[in-house]
Amino acid sequence: MNKYRIDTYIVDDHAMFNEGLTDAVNRSETVRISHSFTTLEQCRSALAERCPDVLLLDVSVADGDSLDFCKWVTATYPKVRIVAVTIHDEYHVVRRMLEAGTHGYVLKSAPVSQLVEAIEQVWKGHPYVSPEVKAILSRGSAQGSARLTNTEQLILRLICQGLTNPAIASRLHLGTETINWYRKRLLAKLDVKNTAQLVSRALEEKIVYPPFES
Repeated sequence: MNKYRIDTYIVDDHAMFNEGLTDAVNRSETVRISHSFTTLEQCRSALAERCPDVLLLDVSVADGDSLDFCKWVTATYPKVRIVAVTIHDEYHVVRRMLEAGTHGYVLKSAPVSQLVEAIEQVWKGHPYVSPEVKAILSRGSAQGSARLTNTEQLILRLICQGLTNPAIASRLHLGTETINWYRKRLLAKLDVKNTAQLVSRALEEKIVYPPFES
């Protein structure tokens, strides 16, 4: 008789990442990723048909708010265990996702073995955060205001000027998708949901000062 493998779904808007992770995780003896989705809406439809044991959820998915989606899943399908799998290592992002009902939190820089362990633990009913995430939580809000890299500060200034992603990409000689990624990271770091809130928070935190022109 074959040993039961924990049925797992993954939602991440990068198809190549999904394919690679599925291949790696499915080599384990305890976990099987049976479906992957690049949008929250695809996953929402799939859950209406059949629920997995565990759902791997990226914090930043292009077609919606993963935080709200997490709250919806935990309220609608309470038996589904959720593990956030993300690049976001900011304290407030971790805290908000855990408060929204996430059962586990693992960084994308972690080895696959750690993710498999997280899936196993949350399936058994135990919360799981990786050692790196525990360190982030231990530092807590004492970290103070989000610290931005030089590139993030420059992009934030251009956003405050009202430039679109393509315009910023052209000015900095970067790809539009790269700028989109930076914009998402800025939203997460400053704990806001849209550009208006981002500009307001940047002024409140005195990260940038008007006039914004370089």
